[in-house]
Amino acid sequence: MTKGTVTIRRFDPARDSAPYWQTFSFTFQPGMTVLDVLLEIYQQQDATLSFQYCCRNGHCGLCGVMINGRPGMICRETASAEMRLEPLANLPVLRDLTVDRSEQDLRKQDLRLFLDRAEPYRGESAERIDMEAFARFKRAARCMECFCCVAVCPVFTARPHDFIGPAAFTQLARHFFDPRDEGRRKLTALTNGLTACIRCGKCTDVCPHDAMPMENIIAMQEMAAKE
Repeated sequence: MTKGTVTIRRFDPARDSAPYWQTFSFTFQPGMTVLDVLLEIYQQQDATLSFQYCCRNGHCGLCGVMINGRPGMICRETASAEMRLEPLANLPVLRDLTVDRSEQDLRKQDLRLFLDRAEPYRGESAERIDMEAFARFKRAARCMECFCCVAVCPVFTARPHDFIGPAAFTQLARHFFDPRDEGRRKLTALTNGLTACIRCGKCTDVCPHDAMPMENIIAMQEMAAKE
């Protein structure tokens, strides 16, 4: 039976003055996920360890953490015999690996993330839409807000108050590219820092569902520039 070790960044603001590292041993089995490791530790060694998960199938977006310095979803990432786990960067830490998503949720309220049109479609047949625009809409709709992209975005790190970040822009892109939408999406994107993106590609590189946040932002930049 192979033993593995995982070093976890711990922090409980109710009792700790500063974060610290704690190392655990676990039973390593090839093919197990990082979530399997954390569940073993939680159930058998330390029930105070805090982390988040829900669907266990890579679609709820709750289980993002930094795995060996790179953001990933613990239910999808394969464990290794030696690992280092930290909470997602660029988000406030509630406890251990659990981060506070509330600020991200609050900032989305100003983006009007719903189909915005003056009048509903009243045609007798299905509404016809531009398929190229619909393809962009579908790509952006893959985003599940795991915030892995936010954790690696250098612009969000430097300017979190005037750049809403790649996850929020991808959510906005769904409506930006929706040919049925009549909202002032270009103005909304520009006032939330659209032009600040440096096109480094780090967000797209870590996106677990290929929502391609950088490509969405570039497309929005180009469409906004035409006007």
